[in-house]
Amino acid sequence: MNRLTATLLLLLGAIMLTSCGKGNLYMKNVPLDTNGWPAGQFIRFEVPVEDTQGAYTIFLQVRNDGRYETSNLWLFITTYSPTGATLRDTLECRLADEEGRWQGRGSGGRFSLEIPFRYRVKFPEKGTYLFEIEHGMRTNKLSYITDLGLRIEKAG
Repeated sequence: MNRLTATLLLLLGAIMLTSCGKGNLYMKNVPLDTNGWPAGQFIRFEVPVEDTQGAYTIFLQVRNDGRYETSNLWLFITTYSPTGATLRDTLECRLADEEGRWQGRGSGGRFSLEIPFRYRVKFPEKGTYLFEIEHGMRTNKLSYITDLGLRIEKAG
């Protein structure tokens, strides 16, 4: 490969990497304990917000092992504003369809699904917003949910 081709490939790769995050206010995935996700354990995301004018879409990202035993996942999501105001939501995440086929992308027995949670959200104050998420399944320890993520992007 000549020097010009190598330079062009590097430049193209850099452009693709920077464009993937374009419009994202926040993105983080948290790996969960391989021994299971205990009931009452919160996964926390601290989101710094400076823009109070723009609208955003909030997504949850769920990764599961193909051995997960149900087709859905119930989550309790509490949002705390910088002023201390709270909002609590319940969300059902459908991880598999009626025939038991996993939704989203899969590879090597692991599946990843991004679920829209809130549309056209405006953050009323600048500061750090805290999102706390716990599972609402009827088990003391939830097995085979491997990662949980939060992504917030500028609404189109």
